[in-house]
Amino acid sequence: MQRILLFGIILDIILGSQIFYYHDPSNDISKPRTHAKISESNTIIDFYFEFNQDQKEVTMMIEIDKISYFSLGLGQSMSDADLWVFEIDQNAIIGTDSHSTKHQVPPTDVSQGGTNDIEILGYYYNQNGKSGVKFKRKSITGDKYDKDLIQEKGVDFIWAHGKNDQSLMVSNHGKGNNGWVKIDMIDKGGDIDVEIEDENKYYQLHKWTNFICWGIASDLAIIIGRYFKTWGYRTYLHGILFILIISSSLTTAIFMLNTNWEILEWKHYKEESVKNKFHIVLFMILAICMIIQCIGGIMYNIMLISYKKNEKVSVKPSYHAIFGSLVYIFGKIQIIAGLFMDNDIRFMLILGAVLTIRFILEVLYQRGSLMVMTNNNSSSSQFKKYKVLPDQESLLQKINYSECEENKINQLWCIYHNQIIDLSQMNHPGGNYIWKLLQGQDITQYVLGAYSVPQLTIKPYRHSNYALKALQKYKTGVYVNKDLELFYNKSTQRPIKKLKAIWILTRINPYTSNIAKFEFTNTQFQFRNTINGLDTFGSYFIIKSDDNDDIHQRQYTMVLSMTNKRVKYRKDILELFKKIINLQPIHKDIPKLEEFEDELPLIIKKYETKQGFSNFIHEDNRQGQYIIEGPYGNSIQIENDSHLIFIAGGTGLFPFLDILDYQLRVSYRQIVQMKLGLEASNLIDLGINEIKKFTITMFLAVNSIDDLIGRDIYFALLSLQQYLDTPNFKLIIKGNFKLKECPIIGTRFTQQTFIEHIPDQHNSTNYLICGPPQMNIEIERILRDMGIMKIMVL
Repeated sequence: MQRILLFGIILDIILGSQIFYYHDPSNDISKPRTHAKISESNTIIDFYFEFNQDQKEVTMMIEIDKISYFSLGLGQSMSDADLWVFEIDQNAIIGTDSHSTKHQVPPTDVSQGGTNDIEILGYYYNQNGKSGVKFKRKSITGDKYDKDLIQEKGVDFIWAHGKNDQSLMVSNHGKGNNGWVKIDMIDKGGDIDVEIEDENKYYQLHKWTNFICWGIASDLAIIIGRYFKTWGYRTYLHGILFILIISSSLTTAIFMLNTNWEILEWKHYKEESVKNKFHIVLFMILAICMIIQCIGGIMYNIMLISYKKNEKVSVKPSYHAIFGSLVYIFGKIQIIAGLFMDNDIRFMLILGAVLTIRFILEVLYQRGSLMVMTNNNSSSSQFKKYKVLPDQESLLQKINYSECEENKINQLWCIYHNQIIDLSQMNHPGGNYIWKLLQGQDITQYVLGAYSVPQLTIKPYRHSNYALKALQKYKTGVYVNKDLELFYNKSTQRPIKKLKAIWILTRINPYTSNIAKFEFTNTQFQFRNTINGLDTFGSYFIIKSDDNDDIHQRQYTMVLSMTNKRVKYRKDILELFKKIINLQPIHKDIPKLEEFEDELPLIIKKYETKQGFSNFIHEDNRQGQYIIEGPYGNSIQIENDSHLIFIAGGTGLFPFLDILDYQLRVSYRQIVQMKLGLEASNLIDLGINEIKKFTITMFLAVNSIDDLIGRDIYFALLSLQQYLDTPNFKLIIKGNFKLKECPIIGTRFTQQTFIEHIPDQHNSTNYLICGPPQMNIEIERILRDMGIMKIMVL
């Protein structure tokens, strides 16, 4: 026997194969009559069996095209399996009857107090690259560690073998070297059906789910959340997708590991390939990050709810986004590592296509082109041409840049809280095209969420305190103009530039069925009533309910010209002027404008919208409390001898009322000075500290004569034109009614309308538009077609 073994070893060294080893001279390697092929993937495994006549004993044979240890057993997994393990030791195949309860080297029945119930009848290995063993055992052994082996259909078997030719003894079999099948154990001879329970089904499930989740769905979730900002349900779908991604990915990973937890044990982990190790580590990191992200998402939503009720929330909203980005990056890296581990070219190509699409979308998004594509506005083509990169006259063009360190007019400069901020180095989370849309403009109203960007169809968004602090870093220190000292503290007797306080709604004065003036009071503060329209033009307040946090906050234009004291003052001045013109004696004292006013006025139109502020305040009959902050915005610079074109629609008239009121008082002064001289004009207190001469042509579109709010201002101004050497005001109204004071047209404003009423369209002419968004877009398009570039949309 020793000579045979020695001779075999020598031949094996010389020839390297085709050696046939016998266990002993009586070695039986004849194959039982019934055959089942239990694996034909990377390794072919054939199983043969035959029951004796009384079916109390079964003879079996396993043949495998591999030189390594191999095992076969009854059961579905290592958690409960009766195993027959065959190892190669000193050129001999030895078999052990074992029982496994977990993923480890299975202990023998004997070591656990049972019996060895298999008997090897013969074996061979390395015969044309194949190894085989024939053995027998009783159908019912009586050993508690053995499972009964009887003739029946659908018997569960599991199998495994070593990784390579060096795996002669039991060790970690690795991925793909094990499986689970169902065999019809009916001894009828020939081949029988075998139902292969995918040996890697949990791995495949994990692989496909992981790829779909992190290769495709994660990008879809980001695309929806990042690019479709005009869709109201994007946040919900974004969150639902990521919940499904995280839960599915973790669940399938647990299912896969449930069949082979031993891979996480160091002694088995260190046997894995470098690619496998890298993928496992990355996925474990990802799993931890995903769990934290879920917790963070829940905390973030709780924070948002709290933020509506309590502005002292300290958690920064950006934490959720930052950690979400980390989860996305780890998810992408681990899926790439997994694809390299499997060398799956198909998935690599799909993933490459997805990443390419994401890159293209991000480039388009940052340029603003994607926003045009997804914009559902009917005039999107006009929007693309005129709105993405606006060429309207910037508020910054009239600022002295010498105060800045560098004269960089081409920088992304905007105005925020009356200061210039340089946003060239700040990336907007929604896309830098937003900065380009607002370049040179006052962004305060948009940052505070009082107004939506006219070029976009998304709802107003109040940015977080963290975002507001971030903007502070980009201030240049250059002020556009001085903040108005509008408010006055009664207790300290000191002026206040900006104020955020609770005001009580004390009176509602309706103008029409859906437009009213709302008057607010605060026992601690007054405001200066003598500030003229040059200083207040373009300023506004932010207002929200202090009683109902679900009501959206809004921005409303400052209209100091409509205070009760100002309205009465204009009436008194008009009566005085009539007497002066008619050379009648003045019996009463000359009217004087009171310096302070207690009631802050805001003119608000009612819109029937859910949780809308205008609808809420129009229904307020209980003297509700409101938080008013401001004034924000900047007075628009008006040059001497300039020609201003105001184009207003509906409530877009209100921002122009203060400047029209200023023009009215200047006109009074000029006429009195012409009639009675400079000394007499100085006796009349018109509240004018600075006199600028300019002309105004106003185009106003309203639905009815009742919508002509503030008519006592512009109708009085029209009546004064006959007394001026050079007229300074002209009014053209679009409406379906008649007026004697000014011309009325029945059609929309067109290019021909502007040509007819504005003879000199380009010389010292500035166009200011304020109306519904659709009107603003259309009017700007018309003006640009006329070659006009000095346009500002309020």
